[in-house]
Amino acid sequence: MEIARRRRSLCSSRRRRSAAVGRKVRELRRLVPGAAVMPTDRLLVRTADYIAQLRVRVELLRALSELCEGHGHGDSPS
Repeated sequence: MEIARRRRSLCSSRRRRSAAVGRKVRELRRLVPGAAVMPTDRLLVRTADYIAQLRVRVELLRALSELCEGHGHGDSPS
């Protein structure tokens, strides 16, 4: 009796975990450009690439912002 209950509990937790992973994969497909119909393994690689690209863009925008701030406060010659 106890073994059957443990098996049901294990199957139930696996189903919950699988459903949670499925939701997260669907969310990634929605967020990552061009990933709507990719197999999951390629989706994960594409997601990692996309995060790296976003990081580079953020650094570029930060540098441009700092550059513009320097010119906006009277630092430019008259």
